[in-house]
Amino acid sequence: MSESMFKSIFRPIYGTIALQPLVIIWCAIYNIPYWDNLGLFSVICTIWLIPCYRALEKYWPNPP
Repeated sequence: MSESMFKSIFRPIYGTIALQPLVIIWCAIYNIPYWDNLGLFSVICTIWLIPCYRALEKYWPNPP
């Protein structure tokens, strides 16, 4: 697996994990059930972002 592909897969997963404490606090403050609203949405967004980041890594010009 190339470094670019690894970054494309790992970046959205890392971002989702990193944001979860804030999301859980938000749900606790506003009394929102996490899995009924945001949990599944986070998983779907993570899966969606993997090919988006892959396209970005593939087509974005490499800096010098």
